This record gives sequence, structure tokens and C-alpha cells, in this order.
Amino acid sequence: MDLAPFVASFLGGGLAGGSINVWYQWRNRQKDLRTMFYPVLNNMHSAYVIRMNERPEGRYWVTIVGQNPSADDEQFVDHRSNFISDLIQFNDLKEARVLRKAILDNGMKGHHTPGILTKLDLNPEAVALGDCLKTLHDELKLDRP
Repeated sequence: MDLAPFVASFLGGGLAGGSINVWYQWRNRQKDLRTMFYPVLNNMHSAYVIRMNERPEGRYWVTIVGQNPSADDEQFVDHRSNFISDLIQFNDLKEARVLRKAILDNGMKGHHTPGILTKLDLNPEAVALGDCLKTLHDELKLDRP
């Protein structure tokens, strides 16, 4: 009696079943992460929209390098830095990695010499947030009837 067909059948079935299970678990994890990420992202996107619409110069974050932000900007700056830190927990999502890179790259464009007045344009970050929100809407199928 030849055991090779039996062993091949047993291993092949286990491998196929295992592969399907891994794919299914990965898909569910992605969906769970996106579901948890959505309110966090929506909250930050709203903060950018409010900041940019409440005053004409809200698009720009003006600060002196090495000093605390102004009282007007302090709440927004804290919210933004907390959001950037929280993005790490969603690092398995490609859209979260792209968003974090866009925000950090934009933040690095300003001057870094202490005492220099710097003006950071927040519009690229707002666009990246909007793109990420659109991606989440598509992936979670929120726009379908």
C-alpha cells in the first residue's frame, strides 16, 4: 500500500484550509481595525476643517521654534500630536501608514533652528486626512445604499 497519495491529500487539504483560515482572519482584522480607526480619523479631520474654516489664517500654524504654541493653537497642537501617536496602533492598515508619513513629512518642512519664526501649511495634512477618510469609506462600504 502506497501512503504517498494519502499523505499528499492530507497535507494539501490542511494547507488549503489553513490558508483560507489565515486569509479570513486577516480580512476580519483589517475590517476591525478600520472600524476602530474611523471615529479617530473622523474626529481629527473635523478638527482640521474647523480650524481652517473658523479663521482665514487657520490654514497656517505659525510658531517660534523651541517655544510653546500660542494659547490659540495649544489645544489643536495637543490634539494633532495625540493623533499622530495614536496612528501607530493602526500601523497594519496601509492607509494609516500613508497618512502618518504625509503628516510627518509635512511637519518636517519647517525650520528647526530655535528662535526662528516658522509658518507650517496644514493644507497638505488636511488633504491627506480627507483621502484617508475616503479610502475608509470605500473599504468599509459606508457610501453604499
